[in-house]
Amino acid sequence: MIDISIRPSYLSTMDDKIIHNTQDNVRGLIQDVSEKFDIMVHEMREKTAFAATRPADAKTFMLISRHPRGLTAIAKALGVTRQAAHKSVQRLVEAGLVSFTFAEGSNRDMIAQITTKGLEARAVGQSMAQEVEVFVESRVGKNGLEDLRSLLSRLLP
Repeated sequence: MIDISIRPSYLSTMDDKIIHNTQDNVRGLIQDVSEKFDIMVHEMREKTAFAATRPADAKTFMLISRHPRGLTAIAKALGVTRQAAHKSVQRLVEAGLVSFTFAEGSNRDMIAQITTKGLEARAVGQSMAQEVEVFVESRVGKNGLEDLRSLLSRLLP
């Protein structure tokens, strides 16, 4: 049993629904929503052939599938050490989902990118992302979903 005195303050003790903290700053809200989506996707992934995938590896795979990148960039995006990122990527390589190629114009720098098998896994991930969007639309409506997508897109470079 979890000691509720050490649980994050935004979780209720009854059903783990997120209760909005009094500090509704944008960064905190985005983190809370991201955490909720991660939990939803983890539960969906448990019903697929990728059920045994570690959540950290799934996040690493998502990063690579969105933008192929090197280990240093993966580590920075995940907020982990290069060694931890390497272990996660190595598990994905062993599963046949990711491979390394030399960066364009380099004989030293390697870039992780998804394989053909990884493309199949990505299709499963895109299906889960669609389910998350259905959930969001059920909460904020179709226009709200499009507004949210537009606002988030404007925050990116």
